[in-house]
Amino acid sequence: MSKRLEQLALLVPDGLLRVNDNNKILYANETAIGFLTADGNAKRVVGRSLLEATHQRALVELVESARATKSPQEAEVRLVNGKERFVKARVLGLSSGEAMILFSDQTELSRLRTVRTEFVINVSHELRTPLASIRAMAETLQDGALNDPEVSEKFLGNIVREVDRLVRLSEDLTFLARSETLAPARERFDLSDLLYDMAERLATYAARRKVKIILPEAIPTLEIEADRSELEQVFFNLLDNAIKYTPSGGSVEMTVVREKTSLTVTVSDTGIGILKEDLPRIFERFWRADRARKFPGEAGTATGGTGLGLSIVKHIVEAHEGTIVADSELGRGSRFTVTLPLAKSL
Repeated sequence: MSKRLEQLALLVPDGLLRVNDNNKILYANETAIGFLTADGNAKRVVGRSLLEATHQRALVELVESARATKSPQEAEVRLVNGKERFVKARVLGLSSGEAMILFSDQTELSRLRTVRTEFVINVSHELRTPLASIRAMAETLQDGALNDPEVSEKFLGNIVREVDRLVRLSEDLTFLARSETLAPARERFDLSDLLYDMAERLATYAARRKVKIILPEAIPTLEIEADRSELEQVFFNLLDNAIKYTPSGGSVEMTVVREKTSLTVTVSDTGIGILKEDLPRIFERFWRADRARKFPGEAGTATGGTGLGLSIVKHIVEAHEGTIVADSELGRGSRFTVTLPLAKSL
């Protein structure tokens, strides 16, 4: 390759290889070397065969096809050099028998495709379960159970609960889609008022479950710039979950710490806790720790939500330049800590 072509190749943002007619690598730009090595050592690439450097026979076959057909060829190829990458390889056979290979990184695009596919599968599953239950109960009622007051009342109550579950799922999906495309509608307000309000709204639910809510005697002024409705959802969800998974006689405590430029709100409970191996997954969409959690003596599992609550909480907190951390031990309760920036002084 001439000096001028090498200089031009350095400007190419994608990976670039040139191989001879025996598929020996004659040239590799810095990006290609980064794709093919973990340490950026050009000697691990230049001078070696294409198969040795990439460990991908499919890429060698793509080069041979470009030579045979005398037309450009392309395919997605997986490269591993300590870090997995998916690249689109475009190959052009040259008249000399050599070939040029251009790599464009498709790793993030591939990840997004996987996430989208898994999301559709999970949504379909979450819809299918209540719909199948509703249909089965409706058919049973249609076949004559409607005339049995005890059975009909039970089945109609179950149908209403399943419909409520579908409504919650629809609302959560709508919120998630909207929050991922729109920036938070920020306003300046005192978060302490919101925290007291969330606790008050859940006081009746907590009393019914015989769970005590413990609040600070006085919360300092916590002036922030944020989407109030979104933060209401964050702290309502955390308090609601804490109450839900705390047995009768237990407590849920909220503590608040104000720093110079940030605030920290911790919601802790004396509930049933979460398995340590489950903690890394609790913010994933549609993953529910409650599938594996139940109160002592329960025959079935605890009633779960849509599986989107904590993923929405995490998304909202991070959209507000904050962080959320979970800590728990099975049988000894859970603790969720949210840190948010305070509003800058006017």
